[in-house]
Amino acid sequence: MIESALLGLLQGLTEWLPISSQGVVTAASVFLFDRDAADAVALALWLHVGTSLAAVLAFRREVAGIAREILRDPMHPSPLLAFLAVGTVVSAVIGLPLLLLLDDLSGAAGAGAMGVVGVLMVVTGAVQVRRPVTGTRDRTGLSLLDAVLTGAAQGLAALPGFSRSGLTVAVLLGRRVDRSEALVLSFLLGIPAGLAAALLAGLDSGVLWTAEGALGAAVAFVVGLATIKVLLAAARRVNFGIFVVVVGLVVIGGAVFGAVAA
Repeated sequence: MIESALLGLLQGLTEWLPISSQGVVTAASVFLFDRDAADAVALALWLHVGTSLAAVLAFRREVAGIAREILRDPMHPSPLLAFLAVGTVVSAVIGLPLLLLLDDLSGAAGAGAMGVVGVLMVVTGAVQVRRPVTGTRDRTGLSLLDAVLTGAAQGLAALPGFSRSGLTVAVLLGRRVDRSEALVLSFLLGIPAGLAAALLAGLDSGVLWTAEGALGAAVAFVVGLATIKVLLAAARRVNFGIFVVVVGLVVIGGAVFGAVAA
């Protein structure tokens, strides 16, 4: 039980950061608690149910508004609903084949690619520190291209070592979306994918019906809810360039960890 609580804590702390929370939790489960690799992956996926529900609660107004819109007039979606719908479909089209065809791809390869992303973000952020440019676009001006690019980034996160939040936030920032809006949009887009993956893993492995699984998910929920609010508050106060540099450094650190763990 202590093991599941600690892994839930780790999931809640890392889910919103631009590192692969699944990779971190899986590695910790295998190396620290000597869990079988297949079971470790299943538990890591299941713990996403906690952080996904934390995102639902944190953005309950947005989620409720989306639900009302779907029931009221689904044929004329707002830019936000269209973004989430198209992004989810694109990520599924890209991510599902990768999960089926590339499950033997080494984690080191994915971590190396994320390291490159991190370096590019550090360079971009350094330039912005010298010449500050803050994105001003919000959810009311989202386009089809925004949805396709962000959905593609989320789909690519099926590859070992890739961070879903890191890739999607990087795309949105590159599209000049406001930094706090980029985080909110990334987290909203990740809710369907996170819940689907968690429930499939939970049902397949049986962890869904265990006290261990329930405790881990509960801890991930509580910690995830607290950390998501802290991250959003920080994003509103930190200079854009510094924010991107910090995110890039965290991505590089996660890539190094992922390469070593692989």
